[in-house]
Amino acid sequence: MQMKFLVAASTIALGSMAVANAAHAQSTGSVDVEEAIVVTGARGEAAVNGFKSPETPKAKAVLTQELVARQNPGKAIFDTINIVPGVNFTSTDPYGAAGGNLRIRGFDGARISATFDGVQVNDSGNYSLYTNQQLDSELIEQVNINFGATDVDSPTASAAGGTVNYRTRLPKEELGAAVNYSRGTFDYNRVFGVIDTGIFTPFGTRAFFSVSDTKYDQFRGPGGIHKQQYNARVYQPIGENGDFVSLAGHYNENRNNFYRRVGLNDMRTLLGTTTIPAAAAITPAAPLDLGNLTDAQEQTIFNFNNDASCTLPSTAGGPGRQSDTSSCSSYYNTSINPSNTGNIRFNSRFTMSEKLIATLDASYQYVLANGGGTSVFAESDANRSVSGVYNRQGTRIGAGVATGIDINGDGDRDDLVRLYFPSNTRTHRLGATLSLRYEMSPENTIRLAYTYDRAKHRQTGEASRLDAFGNPTDVFGGINDDLAVKDAAGNVIQKRDRLSYAILHQVAGEYIGKYFDDALTIQAGIRAPFFRRNLTNNCWTIAGSSNDAYCTSQSAAAVEAQFPAYGAPYAARKVAYSAVLPNAGFVYKFAPQMSVFGNFSQGFSAPRTDNLYGFDGVKIQPTTLVKPERTNSFDLGARYSSRVVQAQASAWYIGYKNRIISSQVLLEDGSSLNLDRNVGRVRSYGFDASIAVRPVDMFSLYTFASYTNAKLKDDVVSPTGTLISPTKGKFVAETPKWQVGGRAQFDLEPISVGAQVKYVGDRFLTDINDVIAPSYTTVDLDARLNLGKVNNKGGVYFQLNVINLFDQFYIGNLSTQAAASNNPQVEFGSPRTVIGSIHFEF
Repeated sequence: MQMKFLVAASTIALGSMAVANAAHAQSTGSVDVEEAIVVTGARGEAAVNGFKSPETPKAKAVLTQELVARQNPGKAIFDTINIVPGVNFTSTDPYGAAGGNLRIRGFDGARISATFDGVQVNDSGNYSLYTNQQLDSELIEQVNINFGATDVDSPTASAAGGTVNYRTRLPKEELGAAVNYSRGTFDYNRVFGVIDTGIFTPFGTRAFFSVSDTKYDQFRGPGGIHKQQYNARVYQPIGENGDFVSLAGHYNENRNNFYRRVGLNDMRTLLGTTTIPAAAAITPAAPLDLGNLTDAQEQTIFNFNNDASCTLPSTAGGPGRQSDTSSCSSYYNTSINPSNTGNIRFNSRFTMSEKLIATLDASYQYVLANGGGTSVFAESDANRSVSGVYNRQGTRIGAGVATGIDINGDGDRDDLVRLYFPSNTRTHRLGATLSLRYEMSPENTIRLAYTYDRAKHRQTGEASRLDAFGNPTDVFGGINDDLAVKDAAGNVIQKRDRLSYAILHQVAGEYIGKYFDDALTIQAGIRAPFFRRNLTNNCWTIAGSSNDAYCTSQSAAAVEAQFPAYGAPYAARKVAYSAVLPNAGFVYKFAPQMSVFGNFSQGFSAPRTDNLYGFDGVKIQPTTLVKPERTNSFDLGARYSSRVVQAQASAWYIGYKNRIISSQVLLEDGSSLNLDRNVGRVRSYGFDASIAVRPVDMFSLYTFASYTNAKLKDDVVSPTGTLISPTKGKFVAETPKWQVGGRAQFDLEPISVGAQVKYVGDRFLTDINDVIAPSYTTVDLDARLNLGKVNNKGGVYFQLNVINLFDQFYIGNLSTQAAASNNPQVEFGSPRTVIGSIHFEF
């Protein structure tokens, strides 16, 4: 099977056949521009085994469906791009429905913009990237990665570190259907089905409808994952010049338990202080290297998991004696992450005249999700949690004032009762991008674009009851008022009550010029985003925190008299940010098989919503303290290509300032608190290189290497200049310095076999570099047996995938902290996993 290969600033491609399609960017307008300006020819459009490499000025990599289909079915698309230089994705489990962490050139997922057919998929409040909620892999046409740069019309508030964009395939022109069933390790069962209508009107209308269902057990500890997804797309071409309108819908429902993270404190308890010294003995000069653990010690911490069952002592000891403080705190079925997400996407292209092209993308998104969790409440004061004070519009809290309620119904108000207490988030989001491209001459093109994005972000935290065995009555808890636990005054017990609007207006312009008989292409643009955050907090803010609140209806005077360090509720507080972000790049082809390219781009990430709700104890809101993060990104590279070898290498540099972290600061009165604040600069540089060789049709080989050097340039200090954390000169946490890997594939019909390998270097778990997660190497295998066609189209094949072929133990996801004393946590990579799939297409 002929497959495609794309890489722009950090990848290499080789192929024996050219195709005419450009590397699609995230919006229809960017797609239209790239198709118009990409230098076509055998080299620029060569393809090998799912990797493509277009001639664009930006450092970009693209993977197509041909490579995606070789991975295990349903695999997260962000895991698939792990084979691209500079990218490190640590999947939480082998199948992808539990999520994972993304890093590109040292930037975490919250600082990388991700889009789905032009729809922003980062959370509108904290910019987090939920990789388990993305499109089924069978429907993804291609995914492209911009390293440290954005497209000129990127609809993002968070792209300090680049973008990842993936696009849905078009409905097919002929009636057909496909079914894929997979069965694998850990009781994995997945079925995917899609029906293509083919052209069903005289106007060329066509559509597809798909559904998938995935269910499996966790590979460590109790619990499991159940994921359902529904997709549809209707496509209407207009004329024969590429114009179209498209309407698509997507709905995803996840019900999954969290894997238990193992913290440094847990390891010390399990393995002893000889193996895991006290925090005071762990320093940057003498760091703790977790690579020194023995096999037995690794298995000990691997087997440290959530509890498989629990029973709440609802009647133990009779009235007045119940205490849930030590019961069910680690029960797996309250450590959950339920989510319902969906979107509707409209894409279009219209030829207004011979020289003018218009495109319009529009979308609506919906999110309902939480991260589970419980808390213990004292019935004697129904407003009071053992771990803090919570109450929405409730009675005054104080000794002898709140009468309390009988939560467990045993006839008294003397118990300590555990309740389900998640933090619910509901989002409604509207977006649109309008683009106009005008061809002044065959050599000169300009484009103007306008983007609007408005997200209504509702954050609440209602309490609800657990059954006798510790299970929630509903995974979304007290969001349903009938299930919510209420205080003596009849008000819902709650830990936060916020309403945020994240609003973006953005204008952009771009120029594309071709010179010297098309040998030189110049692309220059400017992006001007205007962000506004409308913030409403119905609760009092606890000093030093943006995530804890005191929700009460008592008067301001009463609260201030009792708790003078609390920040008052407020409505419609507005915060605004704006920037002017230029970018420019070139491609120069100075010989038939050689070219150079370069790009400069400025990036911008506005403070996250949570950053704006904090309070420093003296009524100074951090909006005056937290500045947007800014980046300057440079790439310079060269390409060489022939029919046998295609190679590319690039060097890059990123200057990064105003980095936001949560750190402890000292106040003038000598007290301390945690506050989100800017801590200084980061300087990073490196190189990416790869080479692909296809000496004969039946064999291809791809290999890559990337080097990243990312260091903090400043210490973390208090507003008065007191040293808080010695981070100057330290390597950015969770960032591997070296990554090396590759893929080989043999195609000898009816059998094809592929194998890919990746080495990931050491990573630090802390900002001061006193704890090290060791390097690791994993190998994956895929094999396919084609069993023939059905009705001369599609066909039947059996596919075998083996993940982590050699059963390597390794630390995957990292929950980083400032230092070892802050208890950084880890999750483990999945063991060997085998999946068999049967695919029918007819």
